[in-house]
Amino acid sequence: MKLLFWMMQAGTVCLLLALILSFAGALHPAFDSLSLLRLPLAIVCLLFLVFPMGMRLRLMLAACVMLGAGTTVPMFFGADDADDLRIYSKNMWFRNGQLAALADDIRDSDADVVALQEVSRGNRVMMAALRDVYPHQHICTFSGWNGVAVLSREPILQTRCSDRRALAAVQLDRGQGPMWVASVHLSWPFPYGNATSAQSAIEVLDALDGPVVMAGDFNIFPWANSVQGMQQTADLKVAQPVRPTYDLRGVPLLLDHVHAPGGGTAQYRGLLGSDHLGVLADVSLKP
Repeated sequence: MKLLFWMMQAGTVCLLLALILSFAGALHPAFDSLSLLRLPLAIVCLLFLVFPMGMRLRLMLAACVMLGAGTTVPMFFGADDADDLRIYSKNMWFRNGQLAALADDIRDSDADVVALQEVSRGNRVMMAALRDVYPHQHICTFSGWNGVAVLSREPILQTRCSDRRALAAVQLDRGQGPMWVASVHLSWPFPYGNATSAQSAIEVLDALDGPVVMAGDFNIFPWANSVQGMQQTADLKVAQPVRPTYDLRGVPLLLDHVHAPGGGTAQYRGLLGSDHLGVLADVSLKP
């Protein structure tokens, strides 16, 4: 019985340590990968509270529940309405075979701007097909299968590309002064290069003047350190509610999201030949 008690204590300490380290992505990218488990870890901490333990450990568990849930759960709920800009974001999938259906959905969305990821030589024809609605287009080609693009109804004043695959940005003037739209596609989390590509994006975002809207496939959850660093650089909030947009062998992942100075409201579109859902968001440019 005593052995079981000490095993439970040790397990509780490991659980607390794992949740705390999920906030330490700035120290090492491996901890940012651990942030993917932050909400499940908070739920397990809550369940552990039913077991007998000392008051100090119980208080630590309760604090971790509030910390883990408080930095994740609010994002799953809606935000105030916004109408400064409507943006459609989509990881097209480089081998998409339903380009006509996707183009129709983009047209039907009435978006002001479109952020595309995985723009390949094969699916780039869809950009040409949308020129009647979005005549102003910018693409950063990082490989033959993986370009990042922004399409706009309004003229593009300036463009930017990150030095590695991370983002493509355009400056627009929609009558309220210049603003930027960035289409984002980061690498997978550690042991892959999510932190490095996020840093490349931050270098571009830090040099932009005026409001910024960024949208795309971040390949990590919106509360991860890499995304939070990009948010803080451009002073942004995520459009809500966030929802899973990618299915990894039955595990739903929140990889695609939209960020703006005042946040906004997000809704989700079908796969349409991709392995990612699209995100359509109405956002606010006012902090």
